[in-house]
Order: sequence, then structure tokens, then C-alpha cells
Amino acid sequence: RRYLIPVALLFATLFYTSYSSIPFIALSQILWFYRPEEQEKSSPLSNFLILNGLILLLCLPWIIFIVANYKGQEIMDPLHGNPGSFLTILSDVIHDWIPHDPLTLFSVILLILFPFISKSKRNALILLLILILPIGGIFLFCEFFNIIHFVSSRYFITFLPLFFITLFLSLDVMEIRFERLKRFLRLRLIFVIFLIASNLLIFPLYYPAERQDFRGLVTYLRNHLQEGDKIFVQSIAHIPGILHYFKTTPKDRHYVIPFRLKESGMEVEFNKPFIYGNKVYTIYSSNSGFAQYVADGSRVWIVTDKSNAKKFKESYPVALMGYFDGSFANFRRFPSDASMYLLLWDPKSPGEKGIDIPIE
Repeated sequence: RRYLIPVALLFATLFYTSYSSIPFIALSQILWFYRPEEQEKSSPLSNFLILNGLILLLCLPWIIFIVANYKGQEIMDPLHGNPGSFLTILSDVIHDWIPHDPLTLFSVILLILFPFISKSKRNALILLLILILPIGGIFLFCEFFNIIHFVSSRYFITFLPLFFITLFLSLDVMEIRFERLKRFLRLRLIFVIFLIASNLLIFPLYYPAERQDFRGLVTYLRNHLQEGDKIFVQSIAHIPGILHYFKTTPKDRHYVIPFRLKESGMEVEFNKPFIYGNKVYTIYSSNSGFAQYVADGSRVWIVTDKSNAKKFKESYPVALMGYFDGSFANFRRFPSDASMYLLLWDPKSPGEKGIDIPIE
């Protein structure tokens, strides 16, 4: 019982630090069923009630504040992609925690074998359940409530210590089961060396790189926008970043991006006007493309990703005007290439020369 108060304080601190800790606080209760070898009896129900009562008591002020002040506001930014399938989320999380494919594959094999080679299959299954249930729970939550938001490993970061504990318990059991192998291979030592090396390899690439250079993109646009110009973004998720650096602040927590369905009912157009330099400009995004926006002779700036930039350069009279690095962003999987390419279509100057860099 002497650990109940420190654990309750830890969980309350996690709750106040990030809402992503809520699944961890809830699912870690499964550990009440985990029994170390030296513990024959299960913990009394009173310990469970005392711990959760303390957690509730410590978190109650913030819960009361939320209930009293929530008036139906949007909780999450709606301008992000869908979460993907359960297996996609699971593979992306494991990839982020154990980078590089050979090490990732070896870790997955260890986790699968753990319940079969462990002396206490009950404990092994409990640890695996704690790792799998939060991902499945978040996936079902998004599906049930139709929430459109990408899910990345950072939402499960509180489970990372348990993930490593499970891996090393599996390695430990494997060394015990295959004692002859231990004479030639120290699996735990080799795994630690490769794990550290795999992370060190990323550092020199990660730290000099931009995550997503909206500042550079908007700085360029500020210096080159002309009256009547339009901005087209391939992804509506780019709109908040662009508006932020144009110093256009949202009225509430998130930007509200108006949209309309065109006559066919299949075409959706988002448009968000903003003021810069006492002139009104509009950011557009449409699933029917950007060619429609040059019909009145206006110049159109196109913000897109690598694959579409290459395709647009081949199909339209557009010039590549800028490249803004984002090769080490962390969205669904780390690293994700979120680099942005800025193209210009000027109907009055179809021979416009841009910068000459390969799009690869």
C-alpha cells in the first residue's frame, strides 16, 4: 500500500500533462491481474479502490472545470487525415519505437513468441494486451464517432516503457529457454547495441532538418504575391499553417474553413479569405484540381507534395518557384516526408522560369 499514493500522484501528473495519458491510466489497471512469481495471492480489492479513488480526487478539479466550461466547442482540429486501419496504426507505432526494418521485424517476432515461450503465459498475455488494447481502442473510438484525425506513435508514448519491459522480458525468457545459445550470443546486449545504434543514425539527419517549413513558405509568398493572386493547397491541412504565418488568427480554438459542394455533388471546394497588406487573398483547396482558378486570368500559387509536384510539372504550364524542406516530420510514421513544393501558374507568362532543382 505504500506505493499507492506515489502511483496516484504520477497518474494525476500524467493526466494534467496530456490527455493522451488517459488510455494509459485506464488500461494500466490490467496490471492488477499481473502476478510476479513471488506473489501468490492477488492484490485486495481495497487497494484497487483506494488507488482509483485517489486518482479521481486529484483529477476532479480539472474534470469539474471541463464540464462547467464545455459548450460544444470543437475538441480537435478537423483538418487532418483519417487514422488509417488498425494494422497500419500498429505497424507505424512499432516502426517509430524500434526504427529500421530488421530490428522492427525482430521485435515483432519477440512479442509474438513471448506468450508461447514464457513460463507465466498469463503475465505475458497481460503485458501484450496493455500494448495492443490502446491502439485498438483509439481505432474503434475514431471509427465509432467518425473522427477524422491521423494517429501517430506520440499518442501512445506513455506505453513505451511497458513496450521495452515486454521486449526485454521476452529476450530474458528466450535466453533462459535456449541456454546453449547464450554461450555464443548475448541477445539482450546485442539488441541494446543495435537499438542505440539505430537511433544514433537518425540524429544527424533529424536535427538539421525542418519539420514543416511554413515560415519559409509564407515569407516567400509575402515577397511575391500580387493583387488578384490565388493560393491553392493540395491538402487542407496546410491551410492553418499558412494562415498562422500570415498572422491571421482563428476566432476560436481552430480555424473554420468554409466549403461548398458544386453542382455535381461530387466536387468539394474549401476556400478561406485572409487579409495581407490591406488586400484580400483566398486560399483554395478542391478535389477537382486547380486548373479552374486560372480561368479568369489570375495567377495561382500551388502548394503541394513531392509526388504531385512532379505530376503537375509534367501536365501543366507551371514553374517550380520554391522547395521547403519537411523531410523529417512526424505524422503517422517517423520520418514522414512533409516537404512542400511551391508552383506558379501564370496564364499571362506561360514560359515562366522557376528554380531548377530535381523533384525526386
